[in-house]
Amino acid sequence: MDTDWPLDPDRKFESPHFTVEELKQKQQENAWLREGGPDREDDWYPSYDYSYTAYECLTVDELKKAFLYGNWSIRQCFTYKNLAFINQVNAGDEWLALKKFEDGVLLAFESITMIAVINHAQDYFSDYIEQLLNATQAQCAKLEFTLRIPFVVEPLSDSYFLLNSS
Repeated sequence: MDTDWPLDPDRKFESPHFTVEELKQKQQENAWLREGGPDREDDWYPSYDYSYTAYECLTVDELKKAFLYGNWSIRQCFTYKNLAFINQVNAGDEWLALKKFEDGVLLAFESITMIAVINHAQDYFSDYIEQLLNATQAQCAKLEFTLRIPFVVEPLSDSYFLLNSS
């Protein structure tokens, strides 16, 4: 695992698709991300301690390295082209996925565990991101944006468990 800091500390957020303000506004619509969100017993620090932070990844590889680095604070946002991913769990790996369409619509459409996507199969992450980039607004709204993943049969004690069979 690469433990080098994956972000360029001198790069300013200058996305051609997003503004920090519209990303903040979209986060305020999400109960897990908004300021004054739900109080959870396991939170050690108030949510207002975590700012809205955005970073524009210039390549799929840079985006992948950012997710693999892990331990990101809640509200950390990574953008790649017209996609944005915002961490919903402090130090976790549950990312709200948003897509900005040509008509200006900014749609929050999925919650993704990125490490699971990255670990699914070699080169799957870049294919997955490409599928998100190519998805229409209707496909995102219906969660029909990825190709069907073939199911995997893995042994589970004396029986078999079917994964990804939907």
